[in-house]
Amino acid sequence: MTQSFSTERRVEFSDTDMAGFVHFTNYLRYMEETEYEFLRSLGLGVVMHDDKGTYGFPRRQAHCEYLFPARHHQVIRIDLRVTSNDGKLLRYDFEMHHEGTLLATGYLQVTCVRFPDDKPPFAILLPDEVVEKIPLC
Repeated sequence: MTQSFSTERRVEFSDTDMAGFVHFTNYLRYMEETEYEFLRSLGLGVVMHDDKGTYGFPRRQAHCEYLFPARHHQVIRIDLRVTSNDGKLLRYDFEMHHEGTLLATGYLQVTCVRFPDDKPPFAILLPDEVVEKIPLC
């Protein structure tokens, strides 16, 4: 079964460009903020600690397709679906809507990485506490 999560946010004036539309980079920020809210809703974080140290979920890929512009003060709904979890990589697919109009679609693919103090970061399998809350699919 696919996990999903939805949130809403109001477009702030600072999110827009000179044409009054949401600047394209902010759609990626909206996706990332939605991911963070999703993780928090599960009792997880972006950076976490266990008995082996610190780990987190840096981006491996990010993609966004812009379909219709959003404007200042509009409330947009961002839908997240976990579409892949192979035990090391997670993929989140996103849709952004305003009043029934699909504004943008995209995805983030994230890797679970350990951040040791004494050597470079390296990819790891998802810890059990993550897999319990975001099952393999």
